Amino acid sequence: METTNMNPEKKVEETAVASAPAVASTASEPSKKLDEKAKTNFKLFLYGMGGFVLLAFVVVFCITLFRVYSGNKTDKFTVTVAKILRLPAAKVNDTRILYSDYAEDMKAIQQMRDYDMVNGGPSADLTDEKMGEQVLIRLANNALIEKAAKKYGLKVVQEEVDAIKEQILAQFKDEEEANIELLNRYGWDLNTYIKKVVKSYILQQNLSQALIADPDIRIEVFNRATAVLERIKAGEDFATLAKEFGEDSSKDNGGDLSWFGKGDMVPQFEVAAFALKKGELSPELVETEFGYHIIRLDDRKTENGVELVKVRHIIFRFPTLEQYLTDMAKTAVVHLYINVPDPFEKMRESLSATSTVEE
Repeated sequence: METTNMNPEKKVEETAVASAPAVASTASEPSKKLDEKAKTNFKLFLYGMGGFVLLAFVVVFCITLFRVYSGNKTDKFTVTVAKILRLPAAKVNDTRILYSDYAEDMKAIQQMRDYDMVNGGPSADLTDEKMGEQVLIRLANNALIEKAAKKYGLKVVQEEVDAIKEQILAQFKDEEEANIELLNRYGWDLNTYIKKVVKSYILQQNLSQALIADPDIRIEVFNRATAVLERIKAGEDFATLAKEFGEDSSKDNGGDLSWFGKGDMVPQFEVAAFALKKGELSPELVETEFGYHIIRLDDRKTENGVELVKVRHIIFRFPTLEQYLTDMAKTAVVHLYINVPDPFEKMRESLSATSTVEE
């Protein structure tokens, strides 16, 4: 039987080698725990910061809501935050009127009022309520105009802006002087004035021309006028129909324009009137830049060598921009969010009263 000799040194070495992994594993556990704790703390820090930022945002949001919808404040902080959040002052159909636009225009009209108080201008007596009313109605009209302009495919081109800018600068020594005057009056420089006022004005003018040229509108006006002309031809009283359908101040007098001579009326109207005999009704509608006219010659005479005629007419006007916007306003859905008297309610009441009288 053989006896195996054990080497003590080798045994110790093997034991050390065998136990080494266990020692290393045991040493790494505290490190892992520290890393996990650091990660957890960092996550908690991020959550905390996120919560703080969210809380700060909510606080700023609530403060701004209060200052906008209860106080109508126009300070820089309120307007800036309202602009970032796109808070509305009102809504016309599907178009939002931003509070920042309302506030900026209010500051401008207040400065204009103060300027006129010092210089004896026409806006010196404006109250805060009246100023707010004017600003809201102007912004609402702009919303209606922009909607109508899209319908007709209208845009403001740079050449039109440059032409108006040239007219403005012609009133001053140079652009610097224009800027100083506008800043004193409105708190706006020339570029801001062009953006806020001039471009809107140009769009209004373009829309006005588009309405006059609209064939569908002209046909509708022509058909209404033709129907009334046929009723007169059938024997109905001219003056009575003038009071019912006339669209100028002569309607109150049965369409009577009294006496006038050549050169007093637009050419198309004048030619048609002087071509008629006493008591004769023009068999056709007469078209002028204002609309379609039904004309009857009541009398004619000569005074001091000047031929005069006495004429009645019924005018069916081509729609003006003002009338077009009024018609749009009748059907517009308007929501007012800020705490001010509702100028749109007054407008609706006025339109309703007018419609009742006309009926």
